[in-house]
Amino acid sequence: MKLRIYTFTLVLLSALLIACETDSNKVKDLNDIRPKSEGKKNKKSETTINKDTLQPYLEAYNQDSVALEIVNLSNLESKHFINRFQPLVSTNYSLTTKDSTLEITHTYWSFKDSLYTNNAFFNWLDIEKNSKINNPKALEKSFFMAIICDNSIDFISASKNLDPLNWLRFVKFNRKYKSISYILIQKRKSKMQWFTFTANKLTEIKKK
Repeated sequence: MKLRIYTFTLVLLSALLIACETDSNKVKDLNDIRPKSEGKKNKKSETTINKDTLQPYLEAYNQDSVALEIVNLSNLESKHFINRFQPLVSTNYSLTTKDSTLEITHTYWSFKDSLYTNNAFFNWLDIEKNSKINNPKALEKSFFMAIICDNSIDFISASKNLDPLNWLRFVKFNRKYKSISYILIQKRKSKMQWFTFTANKLTEIKKK
């Protein structure tokens, strides 16, 4: 009888020991031990940092001399053809205005000098768009504007026609340039127009 009790006790203790070891070796899900609020806090922090970083750019669009009424902007990944030509700075933004139906993309490059700028622009025009200087060929399906300065290029695309003078004022007050070489304006469903800009006036260049 005592032998049976001893054997039963030994079996019971062994079973308990195995159960404890199995439980202690069980892999735990990180979601079970991670504080629930941590993910939300990190996400909020990243959004705040991004907004603070872009705030000066947002203010540049809305300064009194420009007043483009941009309420928000966000970075877009840029794989543009012009990025191949060693720009010093390259930015690509999606802009949100008070008009929720209007979509604007603004891409900007700055270069070391006019040689680099013209090389990038002429190659884009020739290779990417198969066009030439002063050619009225349409380059985009929607509104498109390009401002080519001696050391920078601004491209503006929009789902609706924009006022070119507003964007020329933006470039005037936000770029350090000596001269504007070319201005391209293509309204929706229209051909490309080429302009010069002197004394705050646009003068169209007619193809000869």
